Amino acid sequence: MDIYLNRTLELGQKVPYGGSDFELRVAPHTYFIGNPTRPGASFPVKLTAAVYCGDTEVLNLVAEVQPSTRALDLGYVLKYETGVGPQEPDRILAYRGSAPQSAPVGELAYVATGAYLVDQEVLVDEAHRRCGIATAMYQQAEALTGKQFLSRMGEILPVDAAAFWSAPDRPFGVDALYSQPRRLLWVNLSDLLPTRLRDLPDVVFDAERFTLSATGQRCINLSNQGAAPRAGLQEARIRGLMAAGHNGVVDGFVRDPHAPLKLARAVHCLQSPPTLALCNGKGLPDNTIAPPMAALTPESRDDIRGYIGRYMQALADLDALEVLHAQLRVLDRVMRRVHREHGDPTAIERAVGLRHTQALSVLTDVFEKEAEFRASRL
Repeated sequence: MDIYLNRTLELGQKVPYGGSDFELRVAPHTYFIGNPTRPGASFPVKLTAAVYCGDTEVLNLVAEVQPSTRALDLGYVLKYETGVGPQEPDRILAYRGSAPQSAPVGELAYVATGAYLVDQEVLVDEAHRRCGIATAMYQQAEALTGKQFLSRMGEILPVDAAAFWSAPDRPFGVDALYSQPRRLLWVNLSDLLPTRLRDLPDVVFDAERFTLSATGQRCINLSNQGAAPRAGLQEARIRGLMAAGHNGVVDGFVRDPHAPLKLARAVHCLQSPPTLALCNGKGLPDNTIAPPMAALTPESRDDIRGYIGRYMQALADLDALEVLHAQLRVLDRVMRRVHREHGDPTAIERAVGLRHTQALSVLTDVFEKEAEFRASRL
């Protein structure tokens, strides 16, 4: 990942002109980002750069959208056909199955115009739509030619085509206005997910445990004392719980089936005990609460234990990147305000490596303790 210090970004550039100040070696994990326009949907990205502005002390991460493999995962194969004559377009054909013998289920015709590609026709059989075939064909054409398609946004298009080109996670093509690849986008560290959004475990709070806790008892007392506007119930709502009782008197709390979904996206390894970082069903960070695993139901703890076991390295990397902003701020101040000389960027790599090692140790300990907890219930 390239690091840029004190760079001014103009015209919506994601990566500044010129060479980076230094390179930070990070694990080549593919992360995911939720798509706020489509609940439950996410798309894969890889980190390419970090841009730090010393005036505002803001760190921006630059990610590159990775090619979609959905169509390939579903068993579709792509075939390239060159145009017969100079006026004939090249084609990408999509077939169902590993040995194409029948008619193609998808076809993309395109031509090269200068430094860009222009699509002339794209067709996907109705029975095979919504499988990522069109996206895969566009990406295959770009990979073969080394050129990118010009955006069709702003043109008069059929409804399906307009939605296709206006998709916020479209991993191909460039916008004609700035000729900037849409595959590059700004992300915050809290936006990154170790896996697809649909694979994140649900966070379900233990209603009985909360009822018996000091916080739960305080909420019950506040509610029964008529605290306006029933402020005692707010702590329960945050946890996806609701009051239960009779005759207007709160006796305890139960799970609210209509509460917004909470998902575990990461683990705060420096906390003692470690706490969970959450997101909602659209992948957006949920900072209302960062619970320890002990506050969850046994079933939810089992799901999160499996999640930690499968994605331990990626979770450790996300925790290690937490030190990047603070380390860059220190390096920037040394370079600009103290000695006016180059700082030592290797200190950042050492700090990230040390944090990664610590995070792995904490995650391993959490995984083992949760395994012991599960065994104790059997």
